[in-house]
Amino acid sequence: MRSFLFLFFLLILACSSDRSAEEVLSKSSSKRFTKKTCVDESCAKVDLHWPEFGSNEVGNRVNLAIQNQMLSYFYGDSSAKSFEEQASIYLQDFEKTKAEFPDMPGDWEMEIKAEVSFDSLNTLSIQFTEFNYSGGAHPNSSSYFMNFDRKTGEYLPIDRLILDQAKLLSLAEKAFREYHSVPDSVSLESDGRFFLPETGFFLPNAMGFNGEEFLLIYNPYEIGPYSMGFTELNFSLEELDGILRK
Repeated sequence: MRSFLFLFFLLILACSSDRSAEEVLSKSSSKRFTKKTCVDESCAKVDLHWPEFGSNEVGNRVNLAIQNQMLSYFYGDSSAKSFEEQASIYLQDFEKTKAEFPDMPGDWEMEIKAEVSFDSLNTLSIQFTEFNYSGGAHPNSSSYFMNFDRKTGEYLPIDRLILDQAKLLSLAEKAFREYHSVPDSVSLESDGRFFLPETGFFLPNAMGFNGEEFLLIYNPYEIGPYSMGFTELNFSLEELDGILRK
């Protein structure tokens, strides 16, 4: 009887371990997709890099979110659901534009990188960087974060990531002033360099963990002209204790 109970206990333990292993987000592997076309001496290229996690319920949820975010950098009105389809549309657009304007100088390029910037027991951050040039005066570039609950693979909206938005906003404004050398006696509105809504200073779209820091990144055009470039504000995790999800 004792032997039977012992074997039964081991069986339950093994099944529990297997189930836990299936629900855990497994280590990612690096993936890459490239596609290119040329017309005469001008070329267009799509170059994508991203992490892919093991195939289970949690991993599939994160993988799908990463793929959808990367697809969003292409044409917003496209129904294409794969990198191959979106890249083909992008390259075909280049060929049509080149046929219509054969003297158009320069190459086109779409490069998107998604990398694991933070990975803890509870939270996973993926940082996206985009570079896109499709003619015009200058290329476009941006940064973005997706933050996930590591145990479930669920995307973390701002209200679950930031516990005290008012306090973070105050710290961000102070750091922003220091970054752009705006004295306390001058309001950001009257400084004249910044794009501010009627509600005043705001948190950026790109916020996430990177190593032992939490980054706030204002992309070009988000709060200032293209010539201003990126504004990157870095905070230690200790500095934001009680403000961020642990």
